[in-house]
Amino acid sequence: MENAADATDYWDRPILVTGLPRSGTSLIAGLLAESGAWVGKTVPGGPPNPRGFFEHIALREGVVKSILRVLECDPLGVRRLPELDTLPPVDNLRETVHQLLRREGYDGRRPWLFKDAKLTLLWPQWAAAFPQARWVIVRRDIEAVIDSCLRTHFMAWHGLDRHRWRQWAEAYLERLRRLKASVPWAREIHPHTLVAGDWSPFLGLAETLGLEPEPQRLHRFLLPERWHQSQRGNVNPVKKP
Repeated sequence: MENAADATDYWDRPILVTGLPRSGTSLIAGLLAESGAWVGKTVPGGPPNPRGFFEHIALREGVVKSILRVLECDPLGVRRLPELDTLPPVDNLRETVHQLLRREGYDGRRPWLFKDAKLTLLWPQWAAAFPQARWVIVRRDIEAVIDSCLRTHFMAWHGLDRHRWRQWAEAYLERLRRLKASVPWAREIHPHTLVAGDWSPFLGLAETLGLEPEPQRLHRFLLPERWHQSQRGNVNPVKKP
C-alpha cells in the first residue's frame, strides 16, 4: 500500500476532494481535516452543513469560480457546464495556488486539502497543474443527491424539475468517470457506509494519505442525524479496522 507519509513534497501532492454537490464532500473533507489535513481558511458552516463546507475560500472564489467565469459557464456549477474536451490550459495555475496557500501560512509539512465539487468540472486543468494529486471522489446514490438538492435552498432555487436535476447529475458522473480513468491516483468513498457504522474504508483512506485519524475524534465530528440515508439509532462508535 502506498503511504503518502513517504512524500518529500506536499506542496505538489494535494488531496483534492470532489464529487457531485450534496454528495457528502463536506463530510469527507471535514473528517480528513480532523485527521490532520491542512485546509486553510474555509467557508463556515450553516444549516445545510453545520460543521462547515471545508472549501478554501480564496481557491474557490479566486481560482475555481474565476476559471468558470472566463469560460462563460455557471460559477456555481449548476447551469451551463464547461465541456471537458475544449477546456483550455490555465497558465500558472500551480504557482497561483501555491501563492494563495503561502499567504495563509501553509508550510508544506503536512498534506493540504482542497475540496470543491466544481473540481469535477475542471479536473483536467488541476490534473495538469498537480499530476501527483490524490483525488478523493465522494459517491452517493444519484436519487439521494437529487433529494438533497431539492431540500437545500441554494440548490433548489435553480429549479424543482427532477428530470433536469437527473440530467445535471449524469453530466457530473460522466466527468467523474473520466477523472477516475485518467489520473494516476484516485479513490472513491461512500459516506453512507460511515454513517451506518463501517469506518474501515475511511480509516484506510486517511492513513494511505499520510494522515492520522483518531477514531473518537471522528465519531464526535459526525452528525448522523444530518445524513438522510443514515440508519438512525444504529451508528456504531468508530473502530480501527
